Amino acid sequence: MNNVFPVKKGADLVKDHLLEQLQNGFYAPGDRLPSVESLASQYQVGRSTIREALSALKAMGWLDIRHGGGTFAKRQPQASADMLHSWLADIDSLQSLIEVRKIIEVGSAALAAKRRTAGDLDAMAECLQLMETHLGDEEASEQDDLLFHVHIARASHNEILIPMLELFHQQCARHMGHTRRMWLFGERSTAAQLHKEHQLIYEAIKQQQESLASKLMLDHLNKVEALLNDHA
Repeated sequence: MNNVFPVKKGADLVKDHLLEQLQNGFYAPGDRLPSVESLASQYQVGRSTIREALSALKAMGWLDIRHGGGTFAKRQPQASADMLHSWLADIDSLQSLIEVRKIIEVGSAALAAKRRTAGDLDAMAECLQLMETHLGDEEASEQDDLLFHVHIARASHNEILIPMLELFHQQCARHMGHTRRMWLFGERSTAAQLHKEHQLIYEAIKQQQESLASKLMLDHLNKVEALLNDHA
């Protein structure tokens, strides 16, 4: 396949084209993909669209996105990951996705409080610092939010939770729509409240308070659900 990119718009179209390249060996395992800026220029879309496409491919197991270190192709994932992604792509209910997130992430927070390591805490603390820095920046705040929840899944040390949560977050972002995402992450006062809630969850996990971590996570997701419903 030659390195000529068709003009495509939308994260799904970008994702599909990159997936085709990964499946056909255009990017071999270990190869580094072009930067977000380069891909945005090649596909003639915004950087947020590229990040959304890359996040979806990471959730499917095709990419390794290293914070500050680039994006790399991985070995072909198990078919079950693709099947789960295809199934979730057909779900057209934000309400259903958030309900499932509440079920999964409440347990994830408890496991994280029980099993977290010093490295896990450092990763979450760094993410919280980014959140504070990016208050009011919709695009960056959305990525920080996803990353924090993924760090909690990683701290659970359950290998099934990580790709599942990445997929659920990706689909939630897709169904929220730009207007609601912009309101949720772009409004400084709301972003500050989200940061505070994440900080409390982090402290409970740090202190290994499993029940409190679960309660705070449930409270947080209930508030997010209510906010989104109010601005539907």
